[in-house]
Amino acid sequence: MKVDSLFQERLRRAQKINFRYLRLLFNDHFILFLMIALGAGILGYRNLLTAHQSVTYWHSIWWQAISILWLLVGLQFGSLVTYFKPADRLYLFANDRDIIKSYLASAMRLSICYASVWQIIFIAVIAPILWRMDVDNWSRLFFLIIFVISYKMLLLMYERDKLFLKSRRLTIAIFEPDAIAEKILFRFLVPGTLLAFIIGLSTDQLNVMVIIWLLLAGIVVRYFAVTEVKSELFAIDWLRATAQAQIQQQRTLHFFALFAEVPHQPKTIKRRRYLDFLLKRLIKGQSSMFRLYLIRLARDTEILPLIVRLLLVGVVLIIALKSAPLWLITTIAAAILYLMTFQMLPLYDDTHQNLWTRLMPVSKTERLKSFASVQIIVAIPVILILVMIAIFIRPLKEMVVILATMLLVEFIMFKFYIPKNSHKIKK
Repeated sequence: MKVDSLFQERLRRAQKINFRYLRLLFNDHFILFLMIALGAGILGYRNLLTAHQSVTYWHSIWWQAISILWLLVGLQFGSLVTYFKPADRLYLFANDRDIIKSYLASAMRLSICYASVWQIIFIAVIAPILWRMDVDNWSRLFFLIIFVISYKMLLLMYERDKLFLKSRRLTIAIFEPDAIAEKILFRFLVPGTLLAFIIGLSTDQLNVMVIIWLLLAGIVVRYFAVTEVKSELFAIDWLRATAQAQIQQQRTLHFFALFAEVPHQPKTIKRRRYLDFLLKRLIKGQSSMFRLYLIRLARDTEILPLIVRLLLVGVVLIIALKSAPLWLITTIAAAILYLMTFQMLPLYDDTHQNLWTRLMPVSKTERLKSFASVQIIVAIPVILILVMIAIFIRPLKEMVVILATMLLVEFIMFKFYIPKNSHKIKK
């Protein structure tokens, strides 16, 4: 296959896989979470924008910091998409020149398109707040869009540059590739400072900055551009290139795995030593299956972080919607508890995929009982945290309703949902 068409073929194959995973992703649970999170977020955002606030409130330095931080988060979205495979270091080893000129050029165009969409989305979300901050000049907003897209393009070109084997005098030698100092400087400090200038400078000063930025960006683009001469001098660092592609692919699969079972997604564990003391307390005197489930949950790299993120989403939504109707707050709290239980179900099946676990002389009833007990261990702090948040923003009688609803949902999860659905999770 020609190098020119190899990238397009891999792109089509990747799109087919992504569409298949998207069908898995848009299940009832994800749609429920999306409706609640999106609806509550829009309602809270509308309440913030329509509330009668003084002019000084929107001119506060805190809103500038929040806007800059939000745009910096957006800059982290969109990575270099190359679709390199581990076997490429053997089969494409002699085609470095064509790979650099054609294959990576197509990869850059696609990556810039994806990254630009992310930047526009993040700016669109924060645009109403920028408007309230008197960033209401269309030329300023237009330059803000141009800046974040162009800066992201420069980051992608730098990521591509790190895939090349070349003389040290031809590359940036300030940092080692992927050093923490490099990431802090180029992904946060430099763009954060420039964004602060764009938001805070006067119109005349901004015009000068536009000219300076265009000149600097042009110089950097020319420096990282791959010419005919450079393609002859450079070679692909295949170890780094394939590793970068695998990391990018795993991030995509990890996103799909948040709300759906992704086939062939590798499972990894990580010991969290700061939880060892708590684990020793909780598993003392418990059954072997209870200890196994709880330890696997504490060391899982997907389920436990997802539960924490769901809890944080619930806390943020409840705080943002403190003036919302009681039924909406109660629904959000109950939905967070339900989604948390749903995300724990694969833990049961993953544990019993192991042959040695299936050989243990423990009945299915005892296994389900132990798993349900672990779910309660996780649900109790979730309920307490959400109720404690509600105490500070809602009347006491409403807090009682929220607590009673969550306890009822937990009883249904423990008594009916877990026994009925634990056997349905299959690889």
